Amino acid sequence: MLARLQADLKTAMLAKDAARTQVLRMALAAYKNEAVAKGLSPQGELPEADALAVFKRLVKSREDSVAQFEKVGQADRAAQERAEIELLTPYLPAMLEGPELEAAVKAAIARTGATAKKDMGQVMKALQADHGAAFDGKAASALVQSLLN
Repeated sequence: MLARLQADLKTAMLAKDAARTQVLRMALAAYKNEAVAKGLSPQGELPEADALAVFKRLVKSREDSVAQFEKVGQADRAAQERAEIELLTPYLPAMLEGPELEAAVKAAIARTGATAKKDMGQVMKALQADHGAAFDGKAASALVQSLLN
């Protein structure tokens, strides 16, 4: 992931793509900060799960910003945040959505033997173990709650 990020940054800089360069520099800084926080050197390679968590946090932060900017009527700032999200999402795995997410949740419920809402934590842990960062936690949580009623 680090090599890809650095290569993409170099390409953006050579292409004089200022917006992409800025976003990739910020992402690289977040990656390196996470590496240092995990006890590695700034040039250290994070495990894939940790690297994906960094990018998920970056995207989530921007999604929250979009909602806040739209709430106060700053459409131009919201559009800028959306553009940053589009530049960051290629670094995330394909997300489970719709029928795929529902099938994954049903499989996790069956595997854990969950029958009530109190078993939701077990189902979410099983889903996380099976699919890692490839699903939206809020959507999965809502689906688990609706299926366990």
